[in-house]
Amino acid sequence: MQSNHSQYLDKFNLKIVTNLHQNGRITKVELSEKVGLSPTPCWERMKRLEHHGVIRGYHADIDIRRMFYVSYFRVEVSIRNLCPGSARKFELYIRQTPEIVDCEAVLGDVAYIIKIAAISVEHYQEIIERFQSNCPVEFDYTTYPVTKVIKDGRDVHIQSMYESLGLPSK
Repeated sequence: MQSNHSQYLDKFNLKIVTNLHQNGRITKVELSEKVGLSPTPCWERMKRLEHHGVIRGYHADIDIRRMFYVSYFRVEVSIRNLCPGSARKFELYIRQTPEIVDCEAVLGDVAYIIKIAAISVEHYQEIIERFQSNCPVEFDYTTYPVTKVIKDGRDVHIQSMYESLGLPSK
């Protein structure tokens, strides 16, 4: 299955995305040199990629664990009596809970996988108990404390992923 965004990824755009992923602070001139275009066409391509949502933003990579000395807990959540209305209520509550730093809806017996940041196991327990008491939806959960991060989104090599997915070259 081909992504709609793959239509925007010719060899120049792929180089733009790869270089920005590696260094979001790269100058327009440096980027254009690495891509092999003059600065103006390179900038125009970058703006089109932004417009089409391929480039979502430019961010500082903050290590929350070091900043606040927290641990992460992955939590599988199964919603009781899942329906679109209960899913919306749950997702709204997720967005309002600052300790939940990541949430993905998934297929299968589990409806969501969330990541909670807490300073200790006891703190995690307080968060999940408060969450379960105040959430407008009943749910069951299973917790997995994270012992170390092996790979995250920063470690993705765009060019290698593109090639391994077998997307057409333009």
